[in-house]
Amino acid sequence: MTTEAADRTEVATAREVRQEIRDWRRGRAELKWGEALSDAYVGLFCVVMVGAMAGNVVLELRRLADETCAASCGEVRSAAPWLAALAVALVALGLARLLGPVFSPPAANAWVLTSPVDRGALLRPGWLRTSALTVVGAALLLLAPAVLGGFAWHEAVVYLVVGSTTALACVGVAALSQVREGHASRWLTWVVTLALWAALGLAATHRLDRVPAVPAGAVVAVAVALAVVAVLVVWRSTVAVGSVSRRVLGQTEHLSPSLSGALSSVDLGLMYDVLLARRWGRGAHVRTHRGGPVGWQALVHRDLLRARRAPQPYVLLAGLVLVPYAAAEADAGRAVVLATTLAGLLGGPALCSGLRVVVRTDGLARMMPFSRQRLLLAHLVVPGTALMLFALATTPTLVREAPGGGAVNLAIACGLSSIAATVRWITGKPPNYAAPMVSTPAGGAPTGVILSVARGFDVWAVTALPLMFGQGGMLVSSILSVGVIAFLTSEGLQQPPAPSSGAR
Repeated sequence: MTTEAADRTEVATAREVRQEIRDWRRGRAELKWGEALSDAYVGLFCVVMVGAMAGNVVLELRRLADETCAASCGEVRSAAPWLAALAVALVALGLARLLGPVFSPPAANAWVLTSPVDRGALLRPGWLRTSALTVVGAALLLLAPAVLGGFAWHEAVVYLVVGSTTALACVGVAALSQVREGHASRWLTWVVTLALWAALGLAATHRLDRVPAVPAGAVVAVAVALAVVAVLVVWRSTVAVGSVSRRVLGQTEHLSPSLSGALSSVDLGLMYDVLLARRWGRGAHVRTHRGGPVGWQALVHRDLLRARRAPQPYVLLAGLVLVPYAAAEADAGRAVVLATTLAGLLGGPALCSGLRVVVRTDGLARMMPFSRQRLLLAHLVVPGTALMLFALATTPTLVREAPGGGAVNLAIACGLSSIAATVRWITGKPPNYAAPMVSTPAGGAPTGVILSVARGFDVWAVTALPLMFGQGGMLVSSILSVGVIAFLTSEGLQQPPAPSSGAR
């Protein structure tokens, strides 16, 4: 009995394990306090400066909205903050389902969680940090909609509480679904998506006036109820994290290092490649099919089969059609073309799985008996058609700016702009780490990484802004879009020359 008691007392607690890891990391830290304070000062100065600039822009936009908005668009603009709150909750829920709100690094999953230590005590601090980050991040994202919505200070506080607690409750449900391996988070994602789509539909069809007004007391009661529900869900998740299995935690073991590496280098293209590989790797299987076209039509046929197996991106693009209609009801004027082209750019990359694969895999592209231009254009047929149909579906919103047949031409120009921006985003080259690095506060970085965040949006700005200047701008935009598509699909990979008849 004495030996068994001694063995039980030798087992370390979770606090001791975390303290040991903390001491080990601090003992090998090389950054000096002066350097840390200097970096913190630079970061704080940048945050304050950018925040002040963004605040001035938001306040100016609110002043312009108050001066130009008539009674017909006031209802749509007053509903915009609540649409933003639903969108933030949906983004938080999507990220939680992707990364797993209950998370442990690969090293901790392999070494720490195998030790005879209370697993819940090891995972609860990370889960609580995730909850706090969700609340703070959602509140920061909703500050601009609160200001643009024209709320008083007490109304803004209630709005921020409702938005942040809704996001927290969604993340808590995702955590419970992860621990119990259930499907509640999937169904909640569909519910929030349908709610957002229905609200956009009401705003786009100018039927918000039929929605009864909600008293201020009811809004406060809903805010309190959501806060209570979020706290209960987080508390229940905190209790349940101790029963999560290592197999569940290991599902994101390879995803998190890849995403952290992509985000640390600000390479959004690499992040998309990681998510694309995970998406198609989940249901990786081989099915034999007989028949089908030959030549470059076979590539189009494969894109059609891929769209039939995973139609979610096309459903999302169809749902984004409501965005230009909502902008038109909000009396956005000529800025409706910006909403149309931007919605096409946001939904376009998810359609281009086949195009992305041949762009980033030169070996596979060289195996195809086609030139680069024909190969890329073949993979662009299906997503390009979907984006053009999306733009044509927004033609009624453009009649006010281009009466008669000009609305159709303007919609075609919007579709070409979205296609050009999407091709620019998809065909972006990976950073060249063999080239000379550029010195940044975070260390050396390749030259292409610095501007990779703006990839796609640069072409969108160049091709979409001329659409706001009438027929001449429409022609300039169409020419620029076609030129960008032709240039991006022809440059780069070249096929090796065919061997001559006398070659051995």
